[in-house]
Amino acid sequence: MASITKTGQDYLRDASGVEALGPFTARFLAEGDSWMDRSTLVSGSLPEYLAREMNRRHRSDLIINIATAGDTLRRITDVMQGDFAWWLRQFRYDAILFSAGGNDFIDAAVDPDPGDGILRHMAGEPLPADGYACVNSAAVATLVNDYLNPNFDTVYRAIRSSTKNASTPIFLNCYDTPTARDAPALRGVSGPWLYRAYKKNAIDETLWPSLTAGLFRDIQQTIEAWCIGRTGVYAVPTVGILTPAPSGTPGNRADWANEIHPNKSGWKKQSTVWANELLSKLI
Repeated sequence: MASITKTGQDYLRDASGVEALGPFTARFLAEGDSWMDRSTLVSGSLPEYLAREMNRRHRSDLIINIATAGDTLRRITDVMQGDFAWWLRQFRYDAILFSAGGNDFIDAAVDPDPGDGILRHMAGEPLPADGYACVNSAAVATLVNDYLNPNFDTVYRAIRSSTKNASTPIFLNCYDTPTARDAPALRGVSGPWLYRAYKKNAIDETLWPSLTAGLFRDIQQTIEAWCIGRTGVYAVPTVGILTPAPSGTPGNRADWANEIHPNKSGWKKQSTVWANELLSKLI
């Protein structure tokens, strides 16, 4: 018996074979973005390293992982009647592990034309004392209040209205603060994200650290607020856990595989925090 993680597809291909590896102490469902799915081909995923951490604690847990790299909260709610809703009907889980919101913030920074998203276009503007002055606060408020909060509420209500998981604890990923740098997951295909957004909006590089800290503080506060007034919802305290990559460096550095995703050492640190939080609430 051991703790394992299986994608939803892998589980369905050989459900009896997976169950034969039990009995399992606990059964978790992981949904969300690339912090639950693989962030690169070689660096693994949070559920994978969480299973290893549970093994070190002599547990036998099953994590069914249905996350998809690149998912935004909007897309997750769009498929509420698909994969996620279907898996909620299959088992009573001991916890649901959920990661969403980070991609929505990043897309709102990198995708729009300069000045049209959550970042101000700083070309010709005086250099502010703090990078967070480059944030369009009204656009962030719209993103959070009109979009992220209602979409998370859709997820929450779907879980709480399910027959088998009406009282299942929900654990939310709070990410950690990356370093804006030219370190894509795959050159020309995926990333860099913050680096590209900052360059496009003509933001001076001296402002990048405080700007990134401010944006990820907004993300953290948004996710922590989802716990307020909702029974059994917990924000996993992952902020400040990872060693930052040095500014101006490419590729895999410190605890980061690329600009916004942890590497193997980063996942090990994150999984320890997740295991502590899960076991403190479930036991």
